[in-house]
Amino acid sequence: MTSRGWKQAWWVAKSELKRDRLNWIWTILFTLYTAAISGSFISGIGTRTVEDKIHTVVSDNMFLFFVPYLGFFLSRRSFRYLQDDSYTQMLSYMRRLPIPAVTILWNRIFQMLITFVVNSVFFFTVIYFLVLRAEHFRLDQVLAFALLWIGYGVILNSFFIYWEFLVRGKVYFIFSMLGLFVIILCTIVTAILDWNLIQFTVDHSKQWGLLAPGMWIMILAGILMMALVFQMVKRQLLRRDLS
Repeated sequence: MTSRGWKQAWWVAKSELKRDRLNWIWTILFTLYTAAISGSFISGIGTRTVEDKIHTVVSDNMFLFFVPYLGFFLSRRSFRYLQDDSYTQMLSYMRRLPIPAVTILWNRIFQMLITFVVNSVFFFTVIYFLVLRAEHFRLDQVLAFALLWIGYGVILNSFFIYWEFLVRGKVYFIFSMLGLFVIILCTIVTAILDWNLIQFTVDHSKQWGLLAPGMWIMILAGILMMALVFQMVKRQLLRRDLS
């Protein structure tokens, strides 16, 4: 993409986020709320045993479900995608602008990255004070823990972006529910196997810091998944019927 295309995508992303700037209040409040809930469930994690399967399922589900939403900006469009098919309406409007399709896609990715940065600062700051501070985490260990989970969040957001651009609101809802079912099923399986995902990521980040293999694997997986989805959406975007 040309430098002009990058500037267009960045300008559109900033314009949309500024236009809905009051919704940042609700977005940040939701992030603080989910962080407080998640932190309360995993506080004192080092003193719990993996035999507490119900607690393990709930605490793992909290992170697996809430972290991907750090990449979401709460707006009227995100709340009404099922009733109004708002994502399809947005795409129809964008297609009428004198900008290439790839710019529209980059605009969405920029929005996701900006929202991830802002929400992650609030979310993981709360998690630090509720959980990681008691585990005597250094700054590099906190960053490793945050980046590991952000990598997971980017992977999930890749699916959301794919659905936003290529399917209708009702189909998006069905896929989202299927994704939630898969997450719940995975946490139940890991609990049955006496695995604790939160405990593992806490211990792994504390042991390795920014050299944590799991952190780098999740970051690279997130980048690769986003690149794959980008290419798939770019090929199919112009062919999608928006009528």
